Amino acid sequence: MTRFYLRALAATSFIAGAASFALSAHAAELPAVYGKAPTAVASPADVASVSPANVAGLLNYCVETNQVSHDDGDSLQAAINAKTNAVPMDHNGNMDYAIGSSGEFLINGNRSTITSLEAPAQGNVCSAVLARAKSLI
Repeated sequence: MTRFYLRALAATSFIAGAASFALSAHAAELPAVYGKAPTAVASPADVASVSPANVAGLLNYCVETNQVSHDDGDSLQAAINAKTNAVPMDHNGNMDYAIGSSGEFLINGNRSTITSLEAPAQGNVCSAVLARAKSLI
């Protein structure tokens, strides 16, 4: 019984170590900005400075928080995702899209957020996101 327990413990330790190595290796590939908290509050004017994939993610955030209606956002979301490859078929993901989906912008290497804004101010930013998304199609 003791031999089985030791083997199971050794196997579990090996698997956990291998998984943590793989995760830290993947994290090392990401630019430093992805590991930082947002440093500023974004404004509607900032929307012009973000990548198309970040716009796609922001549109997703705006639809999910009801700042943009599903009627206005869903078909546009599908079109911009297809055009920018914001949600790739291989499921590797796109960090700009993921950051945008959490209500954050990447501007000049810094992260900004709209999540701390009151609903009317978020609505203003989301209106700018909707307009920018339409211009990218």
